[in-house]
Amino acid sequence: VYAEKTVYKAGILDDYNFYGNNISEYARDSVNEVFKYIGNAELSYAETGIVNGLNELNNGNLDFLCMVPWNDALSSYLDYTNEPVATGVLALFTSSQSDIYFEHFEKFNNMQIGLIKNSYFEKSLIDYSIQNNFTYTPVYYNSISELTTAVSTNAIDAIFIPVTARPTGMKLIAKCGSVDYYCAVKKGNAQTLSVLNTALDTLKSESPFYLYSSFTEHFKIPYFNTAALTESEYIAVDYQKSLRILVPDDNYPMAYYDTEKNAYSGAFIDIVEDVARSANLEIEYVSEKDDDLPLNRIAQGEVDAILTVSGSTEGFIRASEPYTHISYVAVSKKDTTIFEDQNARVGILLEDDWIVDYLSTSHPRWNISKYTSINSLFNAVEKGEIAIALVSYPDMQTRTSLIARPDLAIVNDFYISVPVSLGVSRITCTVQVSDLLDKIIKSVAVSESEFESKVYTLSHIYVPNFRDMLYANKLWLVVVLLIFIAIIVFINIRKNYFRKLSQTDSLTNIANKEYFYATAEKIFEKSPEQSFLLVSIDARNFKLINDRFGRIIGDQTLANIASKIKAIFDGHGLYARSQGDSFLVLVEDVPANRRRIEKLEELDVYIHDSSKYQVPLKIGICPIKRYNPEMTISSYLDRANIAKANIPARNSNCLNYFTPEMEQDLNTKNAIEIEMVQALKRNEFIVYYQPKYELETDRIIGAEALVRWNHGEKGIISPGVFIPLFEKNGFIVDLDFYVYESVLRMIRTRIINNMPVVPVSMNVSRCHLSDENFVNKLETLVTKYRVPKRYIEMEITESIFTHEEGNALMLIYQLKEHGFTISMDDFGSGYSSLNLLRMVPIDTLKIDKVFIDNTEHSPRGRVIIEEIISMATKYTSRLSAKVSKHVFSATS
Repeated sequence: VYAEKTVYKAGILDDYNFYGNNISEYARDSVNEVFKYIGNAELSYAETGIVNGLNELNNGNLDFLCMVPWNDALSSYLDYTNEPVATGVLALFTSSQSDIYFEHFEKFNNMQIGLIKNSYFEKSLIDYSIQNNFTYTPVYYNSISELTTAVSTNAIDAIFIPVTARPTGMKLIAKCGSVDYYCAVKKGNAQTLSVLNTALDTLKSESPFYLYSSFTEHFKIPYFNTAALTESEYIAVDYQKSLRILVPDDNYPMAYYDTEKNAYSGAFIDIVEDVARSANLEIEYVSEKDDDLPLNRIAQGEVDAILTVSGSTEGFIRASEPYTHISYVAVSKKDTTIFEDQNARVGILLEDDWIVDYLSTSHPRWNISKYTSINSLFNAVEKGEIAIALVSYPDMQTRTSLIARPDLAIVNDFYISVPVSLGVSRITCTVQVSDLLDKIIKSVAVSESEFESKVYTLSHIYVPNFRDMLYANKLWLVVVLLIFIAIIVFINIRKNYFRKLSQTDSLTNIANKEYFYATAEKIFEKSPEQSFLLVSIDARNFKLINDRFGRIIGDQTLANIASKIKAIFDGHGLYARSQGDSFLVLVEDVPANRRRIEKLEELDVYIHDSSKYQVPLKIGICPIKRYNPEMTISSYLDRANIAKANIPARNSNCLNYFTPEMEQDLNTKNAIEIEMVQALKRNEFIVYYQPKYELETDRIIGAEALVRWNHGEKGIISPGVFIPLFEKNGFIVDLDFYVYESVLRMIRTRIINNMPVVPVSMNVSRCHLSDENFVNKLETLVTKYRVPKRYIEMEITESIFTHEEGNALMLIYQLKEHGFTISMDDFGSGYSSLNLLRMVPIDTLKIDKVFIDNTEHSPRGRVIIEEIISMATKYTSRLSAKVSKHVFSATS
C-alpha cells in the first residue's frame, strides 16, 4: 500500500499570451517552483481566459487559477494567495516603424490605445496618463491577437499590455509600472488555499528574491534597467551609425585578436558588443599599435572610443559609466607592511597603463612605474626598485604564479577595484551618443564578481613551468639551463627539446598525462584490432608519507616508483605519471606483458631505502579487447580505477582486473545516477508501509516506511540496487526527506479523516550525521503537517556507530531533546552492542535476524534473546525488542 498522490488542476490565464510574450511558459515555471514544496502532488495545466476560468473554477473542473492580478471585482469571486507567484511589466508598445518614441509625451496626446475589453489593467493606464499629463482614446478588442494585429497594421497608435519579454517587431514607448500575479481559488476553498500559502511561505523563506530571479530569467531585460531609445537618441544613433573602438591585439583574456575566429574576442569585448547591440550601433575594431598613442588617434579622428579607461573626463575623451570593475591585488616582499595611503613606489604592467587615471585620483601619493612583463615587474619588487606590484586578479590566475617567487607574497586585505569604462571621443561622438551609451551600459553592466567568474571560465589556471621551478630553487640551475639552451640552439635541436619538455613530468622524468593520452590515441588508431591492457597504479595512503616524512621525501618516493616502472616497461609499452601518486601503463595484451604486470605486484618500494617503511601499491587493470573509438581513454581509465578500488585493504601490493561483472555494475550505476533526479521529480519513488503486529493480540501496533523505485520502463527496482549508490553519492539525503514528507502527509490525511493511526518508523541514513540542520529540517516538516511526535519513530542502524560514533550520539541526543522516538535496527550485528545500551537513549531495539533463526531448536539462542531484553529494560523504562525483517514483535 502506498500513499496516493493529490492531483491539482491549474488554469493559466492566457488573455495576454502571444508570440514573443509567452506568459504560459513563465506561469508553468513559477507554479512548478511553488509545487516543489508540496510533496506527493501531481499538477496539470489548462490555458483559459478569465471568464471561462471563473466558470471552470466554480464547476470544479479547476482547483485554482494562476497568473491572476489583484482586482477588487475579481476578489468577489476569488480568494488570493498571501504572496504572488510571478510578476510582470505594464507597458505601452507601438509599431517598430512608428514615429512615437520612448516617453515622448507630447505625441502621446490623443493617441488611440488598444486594450482588451474589460481589462483589469486599465486603471493603471488611467493613472499613468494623469501622472504624465496626456490624453488618449481607448479602443477595445476581444482578444490579444486582434490587439497586436491592430497596432502592427497602424489601425491604432499603441497597445497597453502586461509583458514578460519585449514583443517581436514592437517598440517600447512607456514603462507604466509592474504587476504581481497570484494564485487564486474559488471563494471559500480554504483547504487548497492553505496548501498553496504554506508552499509559498516555505519558498519565500528559502528564496527571498524568487520573484525577481524568475522574472529576469524570462524577461530578458529587467524592468528597472530596461533601456528604450528616445527620439533624440534614435537621431543620434542614426547619425553616428558605428563606433570605431581602439583595442589591443594580445591582452588575453580581456581583449585579443582570435586568429581562429578571425575576429576580436575577450571578456571586455563581449560586454561592449552587448552595449552596441542594445544601442543599435555597429562596431568597427581598430588595432592598438605599440608605437601609436591612443589620444593621438582620438585627436586625429581615427577612432571614436578607447576600449578601456578608468575615469578620465578631460581633454579629448569622456569616460562612460563603468561597464564592469576589475580587481587588482598587491604583491610585495614577504613580511612587508603596506598601507594604501602611504607614499609608495608602485609598479604596474605597461598594458595596464589605462588604470593610471584612477590611481592618480584614488592614491595620489603613489609614484607609478610601468614594466613590459610580469617577470620584470616582480624582479623590480625583489630588487627593491618598487614596494608594490599591482597585478589584476585575472593575470594572477592565468599568467603567473608566486611559486617561483618564494620571497614575494600577496598583501592580505589589500586590493583595488578599478572601474572599466569606454573612453568616448568628444571630437567624433556627440553628447547624445555619450549619454545613450551611459544609459545602455547601466542596463547591461557586469558586476565585479560576475566578471571574474566569467574570466575564470574563459581562461586557464597558470601552471608553474620548468623555468619557474628552476627560478624558485637555486640561481646556478638557471645558469646551467641557459648554457644547456645555448648548446641546444648551437646543435639546432631546440625545437625538439622543448617539445619533449612539454611531454615530460618534471618530478619523475617520465612521460606526463598529456603525452600519455596523445600517444595512446595514436597507438589505438594505428592498431584498431589489437588487444591492450591499461594499467592504473597508486601508492596506498601516500598522503601519510607526505605528512609524516615531508614533501621532499614524498617526491623522492614517487621518483623511485617511476624508475621501477620504467625498468619493467621501458621498450615494451607506454608509461607515465598521471597526477599525484598515480601512474599509467599501456601495453599490448600478450603473455609477456601480463608477466611484466605481475612483476609490479612483486615490487618493493621503500622510504629512505629502509625496509622499515614499505609503500604498498594498488594496481588496477582494464583489458581492452578492441578499442572502441566512441569511448575515450578516460572511460577505459575509469574501469581500471574501478578494478583498483575493488582491491581489499592490505598492507602489500595487490592487482586486480576489471571484470564483466564490474562492467555491469558500472552501467547500472551510470543509469541510476542519470535517472535518479528526474525519477524523484516524477514521483517514481513509492513509499510502502510494512505493518508491525503484536503477537498477543494480532493487531497492528506500528509500521515501517520502506521505499521502492517504480521505474517507468523497468518496473519495481529493489532498494538493494539503488540505496547503496545513493548513500555513496549523497542523493539519499533528498530521498530520505521525500520519504519523511510522504509519511507525514499520509499520517495527517488519516488524522483529518478520523482514520486509525499508528506510529511509523523512518530510516536515518549515515549521510545525515554531518548535517547540523537535520533535526531543524525535520522539525519544519513535522510543523508543516502538524503530526504528533508520538506517531514518528526515527530508525538508526547500529552499524553507523562503527566510524561515526560521536556524530551519531549527538544526532540521537538532539532527536530525543526534540521529542522524537528512537529505534535501533540490526541490534547485535556488530560493533559493541552492549556498550550502546549504556550510552544511547534508545526507545526500541530491533534484534538482528541472526538471533531469531532456529531459536526454537536452539536453547542458547533463546537465552541470549532473553538476556538482551532483560539488560535492555534496565537502561530504559520503555523499550520493546523487535525482530528485524519480520512482521511481528515481542514486547518486553
